[in-house]
Amino acid sequence: RPGPPRAVQVKEVWGFNALLEWEPPQDDGNCEITGYTVQKADKRTMEWFTVYEHNRPPRCTVSELVMGNEYLFRVYSENLCGPSDTPGLSTNTARIPKAGLTLKPPKFQEHDFRSAPQFLTPLVDRSAVAGYTTALNCAVRGHPKPKVVWLKNQVAIGEDPRFLARHSQGVLTLQIRKPGPFDGGTYSCRAVNELGEALTECKLEIRVPQ
Repeated sequence: RPGPPRAVQVKEVWGFNALLEWEPPQDDGNCEITGYTVQKADKRTMEWFTVYEHNRPPRCTVSELVMGNEYLFRVYSENLCGPSDTPGLSTNTARIPKAGLTLKPPKFQEHDFRSAPQFLTPLVDRSAVAGYTTALNCAVRGHPKPKVVWLKNQVAIGEDPRFLARHSQGVLTLQIRKPGPFDGGTYSCRAVNELGEALTECKLEIRVPQ
């Protein structure tokens, strides 16, 4: 089994979300790391809950955190032999401030906070089984709030009822209802505001059960 991930760290906190990053384990158990299991705990109760299993990249966005709470995170490495015996524990916490306690900057400083769109968590290649609803996820940041467009094979996805796009606190989700083989391809997410644009894309493979 592999060793634990290293340098688990909360990199960004915005809204009810936290961006978590870490480094691969020093010891991979002489076997490729296949993914990571990510858990969160409210610092007051220290009860651990799994938020992601088999997360492939060494980063993720944890959503739906509770206002006023402070969170710790831990991450287990996985290879074909199983998860690491011990987790990597975050070196810092994510504190979700209560509404009304965040100081608003003076109006004359407003321009300091404008930024072009940036994907904090990009899309990741994945596969899904035909007939089973699946979803693509990423997270973007930018001010003013970017306009988001989803594309399939570089063509914008219109009002097709099989696709449901959601945007909540910077976390973007494209739900694909009961995909068929023809729904496979390259999916892109483009975020645009007056300062610039950003693009992330992934490949979706649809597997047909034998």
